[in-house]
Amino acid sequence: MNSPSKALMTRILVGYLGLYPTLLLVLTLLKPITEHQSFPMMVLIEVIVLVPVTQLISFPLAGWLITQLKNFKNLF
Repeated sequence: MNSPSKALMTRILVGYLGLYPTLLLVLTLLKPITEHQSFPMMVLIEVIVLVPVTQLISFPLAGWLITQLKNFKNLF
């Protein structure tokens, strides 16, 4: 696989690792608050919480994890 394709696949993997668990956690924690809201209001509340958490915590953590796995793989 050439470098641009490999870099793209790594970014996609970081996105999956960063977004999916965060989305599950945020939706679960916000359910008591959002379950009686209209759909647009529910989505707004979830996005207000989800975007900073993913950008500041989840994506950097997922990127770090991928880097550690690559370094571990290079040891062997």
